[in-house]
Amino acid sequence: MGRISEETYVKMNSLATKCFELNAEFDNLAYSLEYNYLHEIAYIIHYHIAHIMPEFADLITDKMLELSARPVRQNVSGYGEEYTNVLAAFISLRDAMYSFRSGIKDLIYTADMNEDDEARIFAEELLNKISLYIKQSEEWVFAAQNLTDHEMNIHIKEYTHFIEI
Repeated sequence: MGRISEETYVKMNSLATKCFELNAEFDNLAYSLEYNYLHEIAYIIHYHIAHIMPEFADLITDKMLELSARPVRQNVSGYGEEYTNVLAAFISLRDAMYSFRSGIKDLIYTADMNEDDEARIFAEELLNKISLYIKQSEEWVFAAQNLTDHEMNIHIKEYTHFIEI
């Protein structure tokens, strides 16, 4: 399995798949908001959250290849949930980011237990990279609890402090 254990390989490959799952989930979220005339929020989620997920997948698969492990593109589910309010959408986004964080932490633990140091260090760096996306999702949930959907749509940029838009 190259320079990583089988267990670490499985976690890395699953995490890359999780990135593509999140891309699909966040695309669907953005489409739903766009459909409900919440264009400004939909645009930011689509282009600044959903589109970053395949980039994270590329980081993971590039590291796997560097460690002489072959990534395998696994199936991605379809997503059809409709979001009719901003708070529900932001809670879903935040919870998905928390889940992604848990997957990275699981990779860190597995890599550490298997002495796959390069994979562990990589995962720790990835955890730092997603931290601002998590913080941003938390800010959006907070703001959406205090604004109407249309106020949030108009002022989304004023409540986007942790990611670049």
